[in-house]
Amino acid sequence: MLPRMILALLLVLPALARADAVADLRVTLGRLHATEPLAATLQVSSTVKGEEDKTTHAQLQISVASGSDGLSMGFSPDLLQRASHEAVVNAKNPDAPTPIRDLLGELSPVSVQPMVDFAPVLLRQLDGATLASERDEAYAGKPAHLLLFDVTLPASVGKEMTIKHYTGQLKVWLGTDGVPVAVQKVVDVKGRKLLISINVGDTTSYVLKLVGTRLLVASRRSEETHAVFGKAGSSVTEAVLTPVLVAESRSGD
Repeated sequence: MLPRMILALLLVLPALARADAVADLRVTLGRLHATEPLAATLQVSSTVKGEEDKTTHAQLQISVASGSDGLSMGFSPDLLQRASHEAVVNAKNPDAPTPIRDLLGELSPVSVQPMVDFAPVLLRQLDGATLASERDEAYAGKPAHLLLFDVTLPASVGKEMTIKHYTGQLKVWLGTDGVPVAVQKVVDVKGRKLLISINVGDTTSYVLKLVGTRLLVASRRSEETHAVFGKAGSSVTEAVLTPVLVAESRSGD
């Protein structure tokens, strides 16, 4: 029989290895700073399905610049004219959809900034997350290491309704250099507020790219479903960020 000290060490080694993996990820993210200027185009599309299977589509493109003077977003005259036309039609017919205006309403610095500087965002997502497992798992045909985290339910959600079911997961794929190449966040909540049943599901997938020392979100896809009081709906939003001026990029990207 193995001595107790050796046996205890063998039992604790996997936990220590997992702790090291998270610590290494935090150190890597802490070294990634968005210091170099970036110019890019951001293409965004959405498909929203509401009651009676009514579906609306929207697609648009804006310019984005990030640097020492902050974040700026540019909207073309044609895009603004399309949004204005939707408003005119909707004023005459309140049932007329306004997909461009709705999509523009979701494009704020709060939603765009994470795409041009994702490292601090991922660091915040790791807070309150617990590493559940890890394994080697290829991503996009390239060698990678997957870290799977359990994410706790925000306290504010539990205060708003009685929770019947909750699932929260964060998946992080690391490249051979330890830099994240992809992230997926999955949330599924079922609950009840007063006599109303509420089901909400959200899966957001990020494909990441290192440009100099800046961790970009090259593409983001969000799939959201909801059902409130028997009325269901869903939406899919996709965003693709394409750098226009790239001073330096990781070899092989």
